[in-house]
Amino acid sequence: MSPKRTIKSMTALFAGMSFLFAGNALIVSSIGVILKNLNISDFAIGLINSCFFLGAMFSTMSAHKIISKVGHIRAFGIFAAIFSISIILHIISNNLYLWALLRFFLGACYYALLMTIESWLNEKAKNSIRSRVLGFYEIVFYLSFGIGILLIAFDLDKTTIFILSAALIMFSSIPLNLIRIKEPTLPKANKISFPKIFNIAPLALVTSFIAGMCINGFFSMSSLFILSQNLNTQAVAYFIFCAMLGGFFAQILIGTISDKLGRKFAIMICASIGFLTMLVFLLFNLNLIFQCILSFLLGIGVFCLYALALARANDMLEDKSKTIELGRGILFCYSIGSLFAPLILGALMQFFSSNGFIWFYLVCLGFLILFTINKPNIIKKRYKSEPGSMAILNND
Repeated sequence: MSPKRTIKSMTALFAGMSFLFAGNALIVSSIGVILKNLNISDFAIGLINSCFFLGAMFSTMSAHKIISKVGHIRAFGIFAAIFSISIILHIISNNLYLWALLRFFLGACYYALLMTIESWLNEKAKNSIRSRVLGFYEIVFYLSFGIGILLIAFDLDKTTIFILSAALIMFSSIPLNLIRIKEPTLPKANKISFPKIFNIAPLALVTSFIAGMCINGFFSMSSLFILSQNLNTQAVAYFIFCAMLGGFFAQILIGTISDKLGRKFAIMICASIGFLTMLVFLLFNLNLIFQCILSFLLGIGVFCLYALALARANDMLEDKSKTIELGRGILFCYSIGSLFAPLILGALMQFFSSNGFIWFYLVCLGFLILFTINKPNIIKKRYKSEPGSMAILNND
């Protein structure tokens, strides 16, 4: 089956995920703004945001059991419903313990939905066309997420944000139930074992961890970085949207560099772009336009790191029967980084304001550059067809 026919056969899935990504972008990027307006400390905001990734880690070890029992379409509906309910429940109280619990459910449901989508795509897309199908998936992700981010610019009140986000998530399950679509065969409910992450290539391991720190640290706390400079919510929307544009552009550029120069040099180039970008932030007092330009460059620098980590790990893997365990190990390290990032950023920004955000990235990316220098380089032209190099690295 051609890529066009494969994509057309999954029109309902792509339509549903577009609503999902837009709704998730709106709620994830707005939480920091809402809590800041409630005069919550930066550290407390980071602590609440970290609960999202705690839920994500729980989901990566448990969601497959529900998918294997009820199928992809019903699982999508179940996770979307719980996702929407968790968003709506934010309205009933400003209690921070409740919000932390709800963030846990948001993370668990969102990553469960990603697992449902990506396992569906891998099942339906054959090896010969997988890269093109996943490329279309990336386009849907960036466009939808960007639209969700731009909704913040309308300066909506918190009740409207929660209702609109929940509505978008609920809309995501309608196409799958309205349009006739053939879902994949039910996967086997294999038992989960903790990945042997220390047996994975060291560079892939460290890159994955730093990717989780940088990518999800950005989505969790970049709104506070802008607000701490006495800028408004429109500025937050433009800043994050420009980073998304950079990430979209990088998907086209970095794959070619990775294939020609190897994963090591691609990782070093990305980390260096991000490091130099944050160095400019530190040295100069910039207006919003220049900050958005730098945000675009930061997106180029950090949003490809997870895919490069996965590609590097597969290059170093000799026993191909360990591919699934390896992928789970890389994702586990990425999740650990994502969990710690809001906590560390919250503490740094509590004491150093916007400079805490800048120093966080300088240290993380500087360490990655130094760690990468003495590692061997391997060139294998497989980056474009890696089934794991998908938008799970872009999700909050």
